[in-house]
Amino acid sequence: MSKHQTLAALSLTGLLALTGCASEGNEALKNETAASIDQKIQDGVTTKEQIRAQFGDPRESTFTDSGHEQWRYSFSNASSDAANFIPLYGDLHQGTHGTEKTLTVLFNGNVVWHHTMNSSAVKTGSGLF
Repeated sequence: MSKHQTLAALSLTGLLALTGCASEGNEALKNETAASIDQKIQDGVTTKEQIRAQFGDPRESTFTDSGHEQWRYSFSNASSDAANFIPLYGDLHQGTHGTEKTLTVLFNGNVVWHHTMNSSAVKTGSGLF
């Protein structure tokens, strides 16, 4: 391997090592699944104070038409697509892929009425194609 090929390979390796990862939201949800949340939250038993102690303040707090308070927590984790680093193509297209988790908790007074945990794949893209 020539000196130029070695330098090019090291540069490419460095770029791939720097591929962006970004997370946003409530870190307490990072490693949670629907099953692990079901073990931590019991409808009709778990209180607002217990939810706040485990997950902190909600990202969003609203009320349903029937008057139940709803707390929503979210966490997303995304990585840059490898194609972002292809010369010329990467200048015209930028994309990410990752996972978004959402925990929604409905309260009846001070006690959890219902809860749900969702996790879905997300993909973003911008540019000419």
